[in-house]
Amino acid sequence: MNEVTFAIRMLGCKVNQYESQVIRENLEMFGYCETDEKNAEVVIINSCTVTEKADIKTRKMIRKIKRENPAAKILVTGCCAVYQEDIDSLGSMPEVYKVVPNKRKMEMPLLLNSLYEIRNDDRAIQERVSGFRAHTRAFVKIQDGCDQDCSYCKVRLVRGPSRSRDMREILDEIIRLARSGHKEIVLTGICLGSWRGKDGGKLPDLLKQADKLREEFRIRLSSMEPNHIDSDLIDTLKSSSRLCRHLHIPLQSGSDRILALMKRRYSTAQFRGLINNVRSQIPLAGITMDVIVGFPGETDQDFGLTVGFIREIMPSRLHVFRYSDRKGTLSAEMEGKVVPGIAAKRAEKLIRIGRDLQAEFCRNFIDKDVEVLVEGSSKGPTRTAYTSEYVKVKLSGFSGREGDLIRIMTGRIDEDPCLVADRDNLI
Repeated sequence: MNEVTFAIRMLGCKVNQYESQVIRENLEMFGYCETDEKNAEVVIINSCTVTEKADIKTRKMIRKIKRENPAAKILVTGCCAVYQEDIDSLGSMPEVYKVVPNKRKMEMPLLLNSLYEIRNDDRAIQERVSGFRAHTRAFVKIQDGCDQDCSYCKVRLVRGPSRSRDMREILDEIIRLARSGHKEIVLTGICLGSWRGKDGGKLPDLLKQADKLREEFRIRLSSMEPNHIDSDLIDTLKSSSRLCRHLHIPLQSGSDRILALMKRRYSTAQFRGLINNVRSQIPLAGITMDVIVGFPGETDQDFGLTVGFIREIMPSRLHVFRYSDRKGTLSAEMEGKVVPGIAAKRAEKLIRIGRDLQAEFCRNFIDKDVEVLVEGSSKGPTRTAYTSEYVKVKLSGFSGREGDLIRIMTGRIDEDPCLVADRDNLI
C-alpha cells in the first residue's frame, strides 16, 4: 500500500456509476486507499453535463469539497471534461488541481503514480468491476456512445458513436457480480438498445444468454429508446424468469411538432402503439418515462397535448426535466425560447400528474404477493424496497439484510406514493 488516500464523487447516470467503480477498483489495485472526501488527499469528481443544472452541480461540488478539505487535490473528469473550452473553464477554478479529459479517466492510477512518483508499472488497468460496495444493485455497462441525433442532447456529442462490449465479457461480469452477492444487476449504456454482438446479435440475444446463468439474481434494463423496443425484446421480457418487468422509455413530448424539432425517431401514434403492445403482452409492466418541458418553440397548445397524452398512456412513474441549452446542439440555436417561469409551472403541473399516475399504478399491487429487493433505510427501522415493476415499498420493522430478495404481502399506499408493508407481511 502506498498510503495515498482518495475519494470519488460522481454525478449523473448509471454509466457514470459503473465507470466510477472501475476507477475505484483500479486505484485500489494500484495500492491507493479509499477514504471519505473530507480526509482524502485526492478527490476525483466524475462529472455530468446532460443539463445546465448538472454543470452547476459539478461546480458547487468542487467548491464544497475544497471548503471542507482545503488540502485535497481535486481532479475533475467525466462528461464536463471533453471539449477544450470546458476543460479550460474547469481548470481555471482555483479549487481544481487538475482536469483529466474524459477519454483519459480510466488512466487515473497512472496519472496519480506520476503525481506522487510511485512506480508499479507491472500492473495493467482493468475495465471491469467485481462489486459495488455502496450500492444494493450492481451496474454492468454493456455499451457506450450514441448514433442518434436528438437536437437537444450533448451526451451523444461527448460520448461519441455507439460501441458495444463483447457478450462473453458481459456475461462473465454478471456472474462475478452475482457471486459477490448482488441480487439485482442493471444493464446500462448510453444507448442501451443499440448493443450489438460480434455476430450481429441484438439485446434480446444477450438477455437470453443471461437467462441461462445458474446464479441467483434478477436483471433490470436501464433506459431504452422507443425505436429499440421490438417484438423480440417484449417477448423476451415476457418469457424470462429473471428480467424485471419494467421498461424506462423516454417520451420527451406528447406533441408531434415538438418531437420533430427534437429529432426524435417516432411519433405519438408510434409511441402509443408501443405502449399498447407492451401492456397487451405484460399487463402490469412498469413503464416509467422522461419528459422535457420548455423546449424551444413549445406553445401552450404543445404542452396541452403532452399533458393529454401522458394522461392517456398513464406511465407508472414520470421523470420531468426542464429544457436547458447545451452548447453545440441544434436546439441551442433555435428561436422561441420558453420563459423559465413558464417552464417551471409546466414542470410542476406534470410532476403533480406523475404523482397521481404513480399512485394509480401502485394500487394494482395492494394485497399482492410480490418479490422485492431490500435497500437502505428510509427512517428508523423502515427499509425501502422495489418490486420487479419498480414499485417502491416501505418495509416497517424489517430486520433483514440489505440486498436480499424477499417475498412480501403488500399493504396500503402512503402519501409518497408507495406501498407499505410490515414484518407481519413477510412470506
